[in-house]
Amino acid sequence: MTALLFRRAIGAIAVAVAALISCVAQAQDKPRYAMLVRVLGNTAFELARIGAEEAAEELGVELIYTGPTENTAEGQINLINSLIAQRVNAIMITANDATALTPSLKRAAQRGISVVTWDQDTESSARSLHIASATNELIALAPVKIALELTEGGGDVGIITGPANSTTQNEWVDEMIRLTKEEEAYMGLNVVEVAYGDERSDKGYNEALGLVNKYPDLESIVAYTSVGIAAASQMVRDQGLIGKVKVTGLGFPTEMVDHVLSGATPAFAIWNMIDVGYTTVHATHQLVNGAITGADGEVISAGRMGEINVGGNNVAVMGELFTYDASNIQEAADLINSISN
Repeated sequence: MTALLFRRAIGAIAVAVAALISCVAQAQDKPRYAMLVRVLGNTAFELARIGAEEAAEELGVELIYTGPTENTAEGQINLINSLIAQRVNAIMITANDATALTPSLKRAAQRGISVVTWDQDTESSARSLHIASATNELIALAPVKIALELTEGGGDVGIITGPANSTTQNEWVDEMIRLTKEEEAYMGLNVVEVAYGDERSDKGYNEALGLVNKYPDLESIVAYTSVGIAAASQMVRDQGLIGKVKVTGLGFPTEMVDHVLSGATPAFAIWNMIDVGYTTVHATHQLVNGAITGADGEVISAGRMGEINVGGNNVAVMGELFTYDASNIQEAADLINSISN
């Protein structure tokens, strides 16, 4: 190789290396937001991921989607520590324990990482903002209204919820019990027992079966968990109890089509998780950029979701729940499947 060709080759290599370094620098400059779910494989969180990815593409940020394989605080804490080490710009978390995660999330904030909660909250001191799909009162109320209608004004009702240490789900249950004891419109519903399905299909099924065996006059089961409502619905179908015991609660269209069309679950309610994920990323982006702080009275510009007001305790509420029944369940499920695919 001549000296001239050698110099040209070295020059070309230098240009290529400079371009590579530039690309790496640009990639590193791209904000990285971690969406940390309670457990991988949950349909609700996969839907939230779709909305989050949509918003991330709009905003030009990198989305890291992660979560433990089991629904434990320890699993989330390990991932929080890993994300701190990776120096992400923000952690957007749906918490499986309101208090256990506080030290790790505070440590993230001390490292300059913005912490936003969604779906299920932490202690307010552990985050800057919470994106609520609806207030706890509205979430609790939607299945209560459906149960009242399904029982034609009242009757014995059993509740199935998630883990006993789930602060948010316990608040929904407490609000349902308060409504049936203190609000005249709902006093016809008699809550006979609260059972904990621990977000496991087998346990939810057995807890639902235990309720119908223990309370022969049971008219409805209200499940404040998507796993629990599907499990209770399957139990009703297997035991030939369709029409006798009516299941309702919080569920997802893709998981509930057969149960609704069979009559086991005539109606249920849920928020739009795609919109929750989308809104969370937009709100996080404004928090990272300093456009908002999460203070009461601020307004979040949430892209196609419009403007959402931040209220007390740094909580931004999206809206009311939507009811699904035989008239709209198939269409909703088909739409979600098409988006997922």
